[in-house]
Amino acid sequence: MQIRHSLSIITLTGILVINASSYSFSQSSETDRNKQLQDGNSHDYTIIKGDTLWDISEEFLKDPFLWPNIWEKNNYIRNPDLIFPGNKLSMPSDIFSKPESDKADAPVPADQTSPPEQTLIPASEEPSSVSTPLMTSQPKRSPVPAPPPVVKPAISSDTIEAGGYIINNIESFGVLRGSEESRTIYAEGDSVNITLAKGFADKVSVGEKFTIFRTSGPVIHPSTKKKEGFLFIPIGVIKINRVQDNDASGEIIRSYNYTSTGDQIQPYIQADPVHEIRKPAADIQGYIIEAREGLVLNAQYSIVYLDKGAADGITPGSMISAIKERNEIIGELQVVSVQDTTSTALVIRSSEPFGVGTKVTTIIRK
Repeated sequence: MQIRHSLSIITLTGILVINASSYSFSQSSETDRNKQLQDGNSHDYTIIKGDTLWDISEEFLKDPFLWPNIWEKNNYIRNPDLIFPGNKLSMPSDIFSKPESDKADAPVPADQTSPPEQTLIPASEEPSSVSTPLMTSQPKRSPVPAPPPVVKPAISSDTIEAGGYIINNIESFGVLRGSEESRTIYAEGDSVNITLAKGFADKVSVGEKFTIFRTSGPVIHPSTKKKEGFLFIPIGVIKINRVQDNDASGEIIRSYNYTSTGDQIQPYIQADPVHEIRKPAADIQGYIIEAREGLVLNAQYSIVYLDKGAADGITPGSMISAIKERNEIIGELQVVSVQDTTSTALVIRSSEPFGVGTKVTTIIRK
């Protein structure tokens, strides 16, 4: 039997791709970039339309993975994925070399020159042939204030909630038992019956929201071989509409993936979005210890889990590099959520696949 509402489901991949859309690599003209270089005590560059720090670093520093070096020299940039045409970047002078083809002063493009100032003619000097139109008395209208700009968070609540995390103890309030239609797979909009765990009937009320989840584990550290905990994998959100003793039912109001009979529930806690990409603390080195869906090789938009957390100075929004031998960067990760000793990260760029056991570190300078 076909699954109803299949078009309405919000898959994890869709959520992550939408929220990672700011990482698309815009193409800009090399000629335009060269024209914007200026001489001085430090090398400056004026951002043009379509620029990203990734592209600028690739062209001028000859390595796109060195873009954090540019970000670090420009403290006014709060989010490295939000840079605006006309703003100036102070380029790292110790690793920057100006192209030989641009030793002469670059001309200023015509569309960037200031328009000539207009001469205003006083009313007493206006030509007498110009008649003043008759103005009728009308009430003055107050200007309508412009709506406040919409600020999109750097990491949305949906991405954080769907990412999951590693935890030692996972409490289950109940198990999805099935539906009136005798199906085993469900999506957003479906009604599902629930068998509540013993002793939890009085902790579940009509109208409450619960996270639907499943678990995986235990997670074993690839280097130390120690147990790190269990993987908590959110599947969706269900709203309770009936409770009778240990029997309950609810409607799935959000889906990160297809829900199945046997999935469990616990109280839903809405995640706070992350509004700012943060520069991580120095000298953090660790490992990828688990991957979403047990993937062996991970590429862009994959979810991975690290053995470093809040106790190590990691914060949501921190940028981490995946490396291989000789500290060669092969990927960039953005931390989505943080626990005490572990964290969840989204792969935002990768030059080659990598997997569990890959080393991670903070910004590498060459």
